[in-house]
Amino acid sequence: MNKWNQSYGFLLGKALQQMENKFAEGLVPFNINSRQYGVLLFIEENPYSSQKDISDNLQIDRTTMVSHIDHLETLGFVERTKNPNDRRSYSLLITEKGKAVLNSRWEFLTDVESEVLTPLNQQERQLLKDFLIRIWKSL
Repeated sequence: MNKWNQSYGFLLGKALQQMENKFAEGLVPFNINSRQYGVLLFIEENPYSSQKDISDNLQIDRTTMVSHIDHLETLGFVERTKNPNDRRSYSLLITEKGKAVLNSRWEFLTDVESEVLTPLNQQERQLLKDFLIRIWKSL
């Protein structure tokens, strides 16, 4: 067996790369990337989060986070509001336009996942998801 077939990191990276490339194609018309989609999803599920909260939870450095939020705000997908508890920071909310993008691309994302995970049955998919969540939480 080749060394590259023995490396979990290499194989996982290749699978992720294929899935992300396919998903990215579906995001092009909305002028966002997969990381920005993840930020939108986080904001929808955690309204009034600060950029710091999102940065910490999604493990995105703060400088990059600022540019993502600026971009999403320019597109009209999120809005900043003054944080009533800390006037120095902003809370973020997803707009109706942002929700529409999330909803339309969610179905596309699940289609991409199904396509990439075709070789696995439902039980294997659930195991893979459980393992990936466990790995991510440990990092």
